Amino acid sequence: MRIGVVGLAGIGAHHLRVFAGMNEFELVAACDINPAVLEERTRDMAVARYSDAEAMMDRERLDAVSLCTPPKVHVPHTELAARRGIHVLVEKPMAPTPEACQVMIDACAAGGVVLMVAHKKRYVPAVARLRELIDTELGRPEVLYHRYPHPWMSEAEWFWAEDDGGGPLLENAVHAADTVRFLLGDIERLYAEGDVFNAPRRAPQLNCAVYTVRATSGAIGMIGAGMIGTPSPGLAFEDFYIACEHGTAQVSGDFDNPAHLRYALRARPAEVHSESFTDGDPFAAEFRHFAECVREGKEPLTSGSEGKKAIELCMAVKQSARTGQPVVLPV
Repeated sequence: MRIGVVGLAGIGAHHLRVFAGMNEFELVAACDINPAVLEERTRDMAVARYSDAEAMMDRERLDAVSLCTPPKVHVPHTELAARRGIHVLVEKPMAPTPEACQVMIDACAAGGVVLMVAHKKRYVPAVARLRELIDTELGRPEVLYHRYPHPWMSEAEWFWAEDDGGGPLLENAVHAADTVRFLLGDIERLYAEGDVFNAPRRAPQLNCAVYTVRATSGAIGMIGAGMIGTPSPGLAFEDFYIACEHGTAQVSGDFDNPAHLRYALRARPAEVHSESFTDGDPFAAEFRHFAECVREGKEPLTSGSEGKKAIELCMAVKQSARTGQPVVLPV
């Protein structure tokens, strides 16, 4: 599958490296509006280089694009690709608003192309295994605790803009929102407390929140997320604890890729099972899934609809934190 990457300053650089090493893809083009970034990121790669995404899509015979730009331009780039029959992998967050997400969904449906949101947390091996256990031995989820304290704070202006990155609770903590939905299902209401600690000039934007959720299944959860940490070795972590109908489980480890899973069943509580996942790249796993969906015409696990619901959850967290009131989410 011939693919091009748009936006190389941040996560796009990692997309380039992973695509270049995969048999499922032929990395043929890269695009960034900053010539210095474009040169630095592609210096050792045999790819066509562009400063304009539309020109890249017009001149290269692309099957797919990976959009790694700030969220504000995800909509126009998705529309450009869909009109040309080019499949779209778009980095999270999908867009700044649910309405913008719907524009992307409609454009890709009209163009007959796959739209997949790069919510890589679902492809973290320990998290994917936990979902598998929920569907088999553990059974229906009842209570979830998730801690996702980001170990540094972005200084990019677009990151904090309400009409673009939307601040840490949208641009990054959308990871937590999507993973909670992956494990519990649709969320019907939530209540949040949030603030902007250690970043007063960013107010009224928020950089962290603690919130509770009630899923349509009846399960409840408590989530702590945001950019509140320091880049200190040994202090960056991420974890989940979930109590289910037939057992309990814990996933823990390093921030961004917790690798350790422990679980026990209520029928045999003394038997604690431990699994570690030291191999496996969640980026490669999600890209492989994208290729499979394009090849077989399947809906992605992290479809445009799922991406939109994660945005709705994040917006509800910010609304609740700002108003002090619970928020009911769209059905």
